[in-house]
Amino acid sequence: MATKKERPSIENPLAGLGLDDIVRGITTPTAEPVAPTAEAPHSTAVKAAKEPRKRATAAQRRLDDNLNRYTGVSEQGVAIWLPREVKKRLDLIRANADRNIPLRSLAAAIIMTYIEENESVIEDL
Repeated sequence: MATKKERPSIENPLAGLGLDDIVRGITTPTAEPVAPTAEAPHSTAVKAAKEPRKRATAAQRRLDDNLNRYTGVSEQGVAIWLPREVKKRLDLIRANADRNIPLRSLAAAIIMTYIEENESVIEDL
């Protein structure tokens, strides 16, 4: 009878990471790959991958308010066309977000935040 060959064990550097952390690490241009440690494989890698958060500015709070306002809206809405570059940037923002944000909600929140922040400029158009 043939004996089973023993294969050497190979360490997986992504073993402690979730799929969202792996994607975030790939799509974030400034993030360096972080290998999880044996002590806390997931939490250490996530903390190292995230940049330090600053205090929320008025614009950030307004954007969060608009995201909450436009997330879960059940009306059909109106179709608009976006250039591919804009859509790619929105997808990148979504991929790097801490939570799952629908693309429609993200676009609406960004547009409304810009309008609210720049009302005087828009009135002069």
